[in-house]
Amino acid sequence: MKSPLKQTLQARQIFATVDDSYMQELPSKMEMTSESSAGGGGIDYAANMSPQMMGGVASGLGGIIQGLVGIGKRRQAQQDAREEYDRMIKQYQELDTSNLYADVENKYKNMENVYEDLTVNQQQAQFEKQMIEQQQANLMQGFSAAAGGSGIAALAQAIANQGQIAAQKASASIGAQESKINMMKAQEAARLQAAERKGEAQAEAMRLAGAERARGLEYQQTGTQLGMSQQRLAVANQAIAQSDAALYGGVGQLLGTAAMAAVSDRRLKKNISLIGKSPSGLNIYSFEYINPVYGQGLFQGVMSDEIPFSAVISGNSYDMVDYNMIDVEFKRID
Repeated sequence: MKSPLKQTLQARQIFATVDDSYMQELPSKMEMTSESSAGGGGIDYAANMSPQMMGGVASGLGGIIQGLVGIGKRRQAQQDAREEYDRMIKQYQELDTSNLYADVENKYKNMENVYEDLTVNQQQAQFEKQMIEQQQANLMQGFSAAAGGSGIAALAQAIANQGQIAAQKASASIGAQESKINMMKAQEAARLQAAERKGEAQAEAMRLAGAERARGLEYQQTGTQLGMSQQRLAVANQAIAQSDAALYGGVGQLLGTAAMAAVSDRRLKKNISLIGKSPSGLNIYSFEYINPVYGQGLFQGVMSDEIPFSAVISGNSYDMVDYNMIDVEFKRID
């Protein structure tokens, strides 16, 4: 005879394959079992069970039904939650944690000097040099005229020299203006270049800051989704654990109730030997069952015709004993 613990472990393996379709067939299976038991001349003890045993059976069946109803949906929910959790764990582990600033370089390296092509305007200096040389030439001509040279020719030469000086003076003025304009252009180019580079630096800083914020939001979102998947998996696991507890508790309750009673009719036993007495004076026997369906091996127990009637559960043909009501332990002894 198997121990209640072994029977419970076997029940766990059996119920591990039970789904909702089994529960739809359960009433018909129970009805068929009842009919075969009653019609086949077996032992029907239901009507004669004690209230304590009936309560144990009802409690056990209630736990089994509670554990079986919806078990398929609970298992599917647990599987879905596990898959979602695994997916979120993988996504969280693959988050990019590289340095956003690793490739940032100095964009203003090797900048062009906008002033490096500026040159000195020499027209003003050349003009002043020519002015001095012309003055010296005029003086020499004056001295030559005083010595008898032609005065008209000297005057014409002086007028020509004056015209040449005026032209050179105008050219020098234009050169000075061009130099000033070039300086202004270079200054404006430098100002625009500085403003452009400042704007580019600000834009780059804003892009990097935005990328950093976006990454932070992605981390936060992924972390939140991971936490939600963990909670969903925990709820699914808890639902499975509760249904298993109800199921195995019901099985244990039925087995415990069954352990209270045993077929103890003398007509079903053989090799009966008196081996002692209980503290209340009940005879204790060792025996074997004639039909191995009731158990195989040597057992210890009582005879139903020797104990108080209140502990006897009468069937259609044979009696059982509620060992919970007497001071003798029913057990296998070999």
